[in-house]
Amino acid sequence: FDLIELPTSKHSTFNACCMKRVCNGCDLAATQRGIYNRCPFCRAPFTNDDAYKLAMIQKRVDKGDAEAIFHLGNAYFHGELGLTKDVPRAVVLWTEAAELGSV
Repeated sequence: FDLIELPTSKHSTFNACCMKRVCNGCDLAATQRGIYNRCPFCRAPFTNDDAYKLAMIQKRVDKGDAEAIFHLGNAYFHGELGLTKDVPRAVVLWTEAAELGSV
């Protein structure tokens, strides 16, 4: 069995509220059902506020969510969400996420 993965980053968006990647088709279906400007999974409102996104991610990191820890590592690596670029911190977070089962 050979798994050929689709390029998910091109056809989906990542939601910091619930740490889920939502495909464009699911987003379209949610919009057609009347769910506007909200996450199709958790129904949290979408925002462009980096501080709010960081708070949502940190809340899940504190609970030991491997995907949230991985995403926080990416934010440190790229200097996103208002964080200063910190590669050593990113590596520590990625290692922790891997130990918790993030791929």
